[in-house]
Order: sequence, then structure tokens, then C-alpha cells
Amino acid sequence: MDFRTKETLAKYYAFIKERKSAGGTPPCRFCKEILPDEKYSFKYWKILHNNFPYDNIAELHDMLIPKRHFADETEMNADEREELIDIKVRIIPGMQAYDTMIENFKKMRSMEHYHIHLIKLKID
Repeated sequence: MDFRTKETLAKYYAFIKERKSAGGTPPCRFCKEILPDEKYSFKYWKILHNNFPYDNIAELHDMLIPKRHFADETEMNADEREELIDIKVRIIPGMQAYDTMIENFKKMRSMEHYHIHLIKLKID
């Protein structure tokens, strides 16, 4: 079972193909200054709507990303880490919008920008 519907999966694969055909390393989509899908902004982090959601299983699928580009959590500075912990422990639970947080795996991610998936599951 794929987490994405056929339509979203096709859109996702087209995006990956476009990035690969661009030659070289394409610019990081998350590093643009203002994204139309930005929902919340903090000092070092922001929450974005996921353009390729896991719509087979998720009612809502957003991503928590750092404003500064880094690929791995070991590259985080102390201030970014402190704010991340505050967001994960205090702010996100207070929102009551998400059921789970999934940190990306290096082998499985499509973006070389650290991110955490925020998901509200579809419950029938």
C-alpha cells in the first residue's frame, strides 16, 4: 500500500523527475524566502503544507522544517535545537491538529533539507 493516492503519487514522481532533469543540484524548494504553503513561522522553524501528502492515510499532512538549510539534525545549532524541542513538546501538542510526527530517513527523503512530517490520520 502506498501512503499517497495515485494522483498525488503521479504528481510527486513528476516533481522528482523534473528535479533530476534540471541537471546539477536543483535549488532547495524549502529554502525559498516565502512559500505560499507556509502555515506557521517561528524564529528558526516553519510549518508548511505538504504538496505531496500521504493522502491515502492522512487527513492533514504538514511539515516542520528549519528556516536555515541543513540536511541532518547533527548540523542544528543550539538555538535551533532548543526551539525545535519547544515546538515538538509544547506548541504542536497545544495545536491538537496532528496525531503523529515522523522524522524523515536519509534513504527515503526527496528533499536534502531536514524535515519532520506532521500528520493527522484519517480515522474511519
